[in-house]
Amino acid sequence: MIRALIQARMSSRRFPGKVLAPFKGQPIIAHVIAQVARVIPADCITVTTSVEVSDDPLVCYVKSLDVPIFRGSLNNVFGRFHACLRAYPCDWFFRISADSPLLNSAILQQMLVYQDRDDVDLVTNVLPRTFPNGQSAEMVKTAVFLSIDRNGLTPYEKEHVTPFFYNHPDRFRIVNLESGDPGLADTSLAVDTLEDLDRLEGKTELSDRDRDPSPPLSVSVSTLCL
Repeated sequence: MIRALIQARMSSRRFPGKVLAPFKGQPIIAHVIAQVARVIPADCITVTTSVEVSDDPLVCYVKSLDVPIFRGSLNNVFGRFHACLRAYPCDWFFRISADSPLLNSAILQQMLVYQDRDDVDLVTNVLPRTFPNGQSAEMVKTAVFLSIDRNGLTPYEKEHVTPFFYNHPDRFRIVNLESGDPGLADTSLAVDTLEDLDRLEGKTELSDRDRDPSPPLSVSVSTLCL
C-alpha cells in the first residue's frame, strides 16, 4: 500500500499562508491534492502539518475536503513524518510539498513502477534535478525510513525529511528519474513568494513545456547499483 504525505504549514517566512493562497480559483493546496488524487485514492492522501495555532486554518480547510490530516512538530518534520507513518501505516509513501500547484501527476505515476521492487529504497527526481522546481517528488520505502536513527540527524535533516538519504547514498538504493531535458531544472513552478504566485497566475495559458514537462525518459541509479 502506498500513501502520499503532503507537508504543509502556514508559517512560511517568505510568504505566510501561501498554501491557502488562491491560485486559478482554488487554494494552492487544493491543486496539489487534486494532482496526487489522479494517481492514488484520496483516502490514501494525508496532509501533514504542525500543532501550532497558525496552522489551524489549514486544518479546517483540509478537513472540509475530507482529506486526512496529521499534526506534529513544526520544525522536526522528519519526526512529524515518522509519527504520521505510525498512525497511517503503509509500505511506501510519496513526499510532496504543498507549494507545488503545478505538480505533474505523470511523475508520480512513473515512480509507482518501482513499488513492487525489493531492491529500491527511494525513488526521486532531484538527484540530479532535471525537472522544474515545483515538480519534485520522492517515493520512500516506509520500513527503511522508519529504521533511520532520529537521534543521529542534523537539524537540517530533521527539517527537510530526506537529506539523510542523499547525504549517505552508499547506505541506500536510490533510483533517480530524469526528464530527458536538463534545462527544465532552470524553470520554477513552485510558489515560494507572492511574486511567484503572481507570475504563475498571470500566465493566461501555460506553455506545453510548463504545464506538462517531458515525462521521465531515462533512469539513473545511485552509487549502489540495483
